[in-house]
Amino acid sequence: MRFVIATVLIALSAALVLIGVAIKGPFDDASRHQVDFELDSAYSYAVIPTSTLTKFPGEVSVRASGTDEIFYADARQRDIQDWIGTSNFVRLNLTNADKPDVTVITAGGENANPEGSDMWRTAVKVKNNLNTKVDMAEDTAILLASDGFKHAPKDISVIWQVNNLINWPLVLIIGGLVLLLIGLILNFWTLRKIRRLRGPRRRIPKAPTGPKYRKRIKSDVPVRGRRRVGRKVAIVPASLITLSLLSGCAGNQQEATQTESGLPKAATVVVNDAQLQRIVREVASTVKNADTNRDEPLLLSRVAGPALETRKIQYFLQTKNKKIPKLPDIVANPITVALPMQLPAEELGWQPRTIMVVTKTETTTRNPQMLVLQQATPRENYKLWYLIDLLPTDFFPAVAAQDIGAISVDADNEYLATKLRGIPFKYGDVINKGSTSKFFDMFDLSADQFYAARSQDQADNIEKLKKIKVAIRYQHSLGNPNILGMLTLESGGLVAVAMNDTSIIRPQVRGAAVSVTELDHKILLNAPGSPTGLKIVYENMMLFYVPVAGSEEKIRLVGASQGILSVKALD
Repeated sequence: MRFVIATVLIALSAALVLIGVAIKGPFDDASRHQVDFELDSAYSYAVIPTSTLTKFPGEVSVRASGTDEIFYADARQRDIQDWIGTSNFVRLNLTNADKPDVTVITAGGENANPEGSDMWRTAVKVKNNLNTKVDMAEDTAILLASDGFKHAPKDISVIWQVNNLINWPLVLIIGGLVLLLIGLILNFWTLRKIRRLRGPRRRIPKAPTGPKYRKRIKSDVPVRGRRRVGRKVAIVPASLITLSLLSGCAGNQQEATQTESGLPKAATVVVNDAQLQRIVREVASTVKNADTNRDEPLLLSRVAGPALETRKIQYFLQTKNKKIPKLPDIVANPITVALPMQLPAEELGWQPRTIMVVTKTETTTRNPQMLVLQQATPRENYKLWYLIDLLPTDFFPAVAAQDIGAISVDADNEYLATKLRGIPFKYGDVINKGSTSKFFDMFDLSADQFYAARSQDQADNIEKLKKIKVAIRYQHSLGNPNILGMLTLESGGLVAVAMNDTSIIRPQVRGAAVSVTELDHKILLNAPGSPTGLKIVYENMMLFYVPVAGSEEKIRLVGASQGILSVKALD
């Protein structure tokens, strides 16, 4: 009987394996869809829009060939459109009948190399053949090119692969192999038992036994009729019922997964986390290399505005004297606060994009840094405009989560407590006059260490120079018109602004001169002093919290960094 069962199992295993192999091809074809595009045009950019990528369910892959070098990038569709601008390109669409449709769009704009742009979420460059999976979000589109000037890949395929919860061909094949193994084990066990039962048998006399007691013994006689058939046959329906129940559960589970699943919600911010980390890392690395070699052209690729001016002066000072130290490196990670700009719901055309990032590492004693970056145009990368050391205080306004972002603050914003362009003058007036300034009550100076040090330093200098018949006058003004800010959760604004501190020093006695003692002042003046007087300008990169108009809160300084700009003789 065991041989019969083993034979049935082996035969059944063979049937299951054959069925699994037979249905594997149709099963794979049913869970996979592919559309091939052939490009006849010689344009440099091919765009696969979101509508094409989301036409069918499943994981999306892209294959491309037909050019020596292939550049692939995925990003928000509007970002790709902004980057392409008025350049000629082809759009790969699908018709209502799911047929490939190549639309040529010509505008006559200039081309550029898309490699290295901050606009891309993912970017890959390969030789000859591209085969990559797409990290899809609901707004993802794809840009394919070569170097931005040669023609784009000519043969492009988009593949959708559905990962079924149960791979039935694989289940049948594995089930057949399991049954085969059970049948072989059963055969081996039966043969071994038969071999043990064979051999010579001798009649051995039995020893005398005691009196026997009557004992009810369960009959081992085979059951006749329908009862016997019922016991054996009942096993098969039970197994089938169990399998069918499991299949039903799996089907329901798959349906629930497909219903609840979907593409991840598109980010409403200008960059996702991977982009942000990459941008900050590249800015820090570029600045470090530029500082090492005093390479201004390299610095220009990632730094602008007040941060650029401060470093350019430092490079000049270092070339004149080796005792001048280089500025501290930018800390790239860990990022403790990330506040990217939130994109408007409607496409209103391109507007410069802003990111604010706070970094702090335990390997340095420096205070946390605030990096304020801006992307001026779609084809420019983010540049560091402000690099600000946060003040040693527990105050930092509550800001939105990174994946939500914040609305940027315009320099002419009228909803905050004061116009942003006037902050440097008003804060400087408070430094000069203290409590007698008409702007004194606008600022919270209780924990402002920068104000305390600067106002005390000015007062000391005025008294010291008065004794030697030298007059000094301080002016504070807006250093750069590009003010960058983001709204906080309390509807206030976190604002980065440049304030220039100008010291005008004149001798009060005829024939006297004003001398300089600091090394950097001597280098910039290229003289030990001036008989007419001096004009010394420092640049302050400052971070203010400005409350909303009508609030009882006051403006607070959150961070500040200072650097020398110029030392000149008065006319």
